[in-house]
Amino acid sequence: MARGLGRNAVRQLLGLSVWEIELAATTSLLRRFPDRTFDPVSVRAAEADIEHFRRLLAAERRCTVTEASARLGVSADRFKRITAAVGLAPVATEEIRKYGQTLTVRYYRAADMDALADHVHADAELRAAARAVSRSEAAGKAVQTRKLNLARTVAARAEIETIKPTLDADHVRVLLWTTALIVAADVWPGPLRPLRRMADPRVPPLTEILRAARLSRTELEVMLAELAPRSAELVRLLVSPRDAEQELGVPIEMIPAGLPHFGDHLLAPLLRETVSSPPPWLLRARAEVELQRAVHAEERRAVEEASQRRRAERAAVDQATRVASRLSDESVAELFGIPADVIRQLRPASGRWAADHVAGLLRKTPPWLRDESAARAEADRRRHHNHHRAERKAARRLSWRSLWAEALGIPLDRIPDSVGRPTRAAIEAARREPPRWARETPPG
Repeated sequence: MARGLGRNAVRQLLGLSVWEIELAATTSLLRRFPDRTFDPVSVRAAEADIEHFRRLLAAERRCTVTEASARLGVSADRFKRITAAVGLAPVATEEIRKYGQTLTVRYYRAADMDALADHVHADAELRAAARAVSRSEAAGKAVQTRKLNLARTVAARAEIETIKPTLDADHVRVLLWTTALIVAADVWPGPLRPLRRMADPRVPPLTEILRAARLSRTELEVMLAELAPRSAELVRLLVSPRDAEQELGVPIEMIPAGLPHFGDHLLAPLLRETVSSPPPWLLRARAEVELQRAVHAEERRAVEEASQRRRAERAAVDQATRVASRLSDESVAELFGIPADVIRQLRPASGRWAADHVAGLLRKTPPWLRDESAARAEADRRRHHNHHRAERKAARRLSWRSLWAEALGIPLDRIPDSVGRPTRAAIEAARREPPRWARETPPG
């Protein structure tokens, strides 16, 4: 077996780079032994016809999608569509980590790319032909559209001349047309700005007619300038729905649709005429409103009476429940085995023995209810406590009365026992406006 040639020796003989030698070995253009040396026979054969070998090597070159699309002069997306259409698969696939993610790189043979040139050329011609046909069809459609738009414009302008109001036309017509002109021209003169808050469903159709006429902004502003002074006068005559309801005495929803109006607003002259001489519809509406008020008042009265009855019934039931839940001193004394005279002195602050309170004492009996001696001791303690508390209260009241007498300069016996604490604010208020007991007793 002949000794193989190393990679550097092959590079010197064939004048190839490292990646070209690896590509030739991968595509079997150069035979490689298991020890990664190269077969001298295949190397000598390549050296004998180096141009042919270079053409074969160039055909085996690996191209990425970006390189292949540039080689064919198309975009990467279009190259992918072409390879999918012809069923061309990549000769190698590699996954690399880049931009923080894993990318799949596909390689294609240069010879396969060159074979697609005719297909790409044919595809380009087909696309160009399709674009030409599309442009031709689009041009025809554009002509038809222009004709249709022109016809619509002519019809809209003719309609405008027909429906355009004059200065002495109906008030509502002038306001509707003015609002449509304002919306179409997108200008809001100061005196006419209140119209922005008055939505009327008859304005949008007029606006569409103005836009279909394709009038310039200058033409719209000229038409608006003719109607603006008259419209400003009419805007001042508009009455808000709330004021109209107060004047007519009926909700705005009950006003007939045939009555001249702009949005929910009425004209003041028409409103005054309607109020001064009520038409039949207004009389019927007022009668209906009064009937509804009477019905609602009766319903409220019935509801209030029912509520009062329920409250009275509930109060009676609560009173009966409280009465039924009270226990006598004798029954409580029998429950705890303590004399009734002692139990009477041990009543709670409410002065009554409620059933819930007694049940709580039975569940958790305090020490002073466990026998008679403890109960009598508790009764004596409470009696002494109440006596001392009364003495402290009397002393405190006497001290307050003394301070009041000293502050106001009046005798102590004129100060009532029920007088409050003599704070600084209370004393100043009493000096500014003395109470009845602090005033001097008239002579005689």
